[in-house]
Amino acid sequence: MEFLNGYFLLLLLIIPALFLIKDKKLPFSKEVAQKITLKGKIPKKLKFYILLASFALFVTALSRPVIDNGYIAIKAPVQNLVIALDISHEMDKTDLYPNRYKFSISKIKVLLKHLNSQNAALILFDKNAYLISAPTKDYESLIYLLDHTDIKDMQRTQTSDINNMISSAKKLVKNPKIVIFTSNIYIPKKDNIFVYLCKKADIRANSVFQAEYSNNNIKTLAKLLNSSKHKDIKIKDKTELFYFPLGLGIILFFFVIFFPLRRIR
Repeated sequence: MEFLNGYFLLLLLIIPALFLIKDKKLPFSKEVAQKITLKGKIPKKLKFYILLASFALFVTALSRPVIDNGYIAIKAPVQNLVIALDISHEMDKTDLYPNRYKFSISKIKVLLKHLNSQNAALILFDKNAYLISAPTKDYESLIYLLDHTDIKDMQRTQTSDINNMISSAKKLVKNPKIVIFTSNIYIPKKDNIFVYLCKKADIRANSVFQAEYSNNNIKTLAKLLNSSKHKDIKIKDKTELFYFPLGLGIILFFFVIFFPLRRIR
């Protein structure tokens, strides 16, 4: 067993210091004693020892005792992922229900549900690129941002500039995989860029996925992203024990206050 915040254990030095006090009375004022005890129901000395035990247990909880279970190996993606969503006025068209922009959001949500713990960043773009979220594995936060980012009041351009967005993404993340949701026809020249084309068009390319109301192709895209190279990372597996002394300390503390013992003669 080890302590993550072992420096808190120094507070236990207060306990022997209290026993050095020559006055046999409790080390606090009568007013405090009256507030935390029911007069005449519990011996002061016994109450004092119980409170000391409660204090020691609280200090132990603060020090965060843990059991070290050794190392576990996990696989982490080598590359980070950038999800880029086109917000140009072209995405307002309604050839996809309810429109291209909202249709894209629904597909991004499906994609996130099928990713395997990849760090994913979120960028909105037209002629300019706007970072909405840095790389994260908290996909729920990305979904929240997608649902609550209002683009109506933004000064959007009529069309988008994908090359400018890619340049911005590479500045954000080194050698990223980029998934672009756009109505702008773009054929990637590199194998780490994928396009989900949000318009009705007949484009035949391995890295371009056509919009469809079923989720088959977005699941295929997720499999491609998940099959990327991974590296093994070893992390320590620890079991937290702080809640045991914390719970026992609370029980002792409130026992003294609310359930006083009988007088010992």
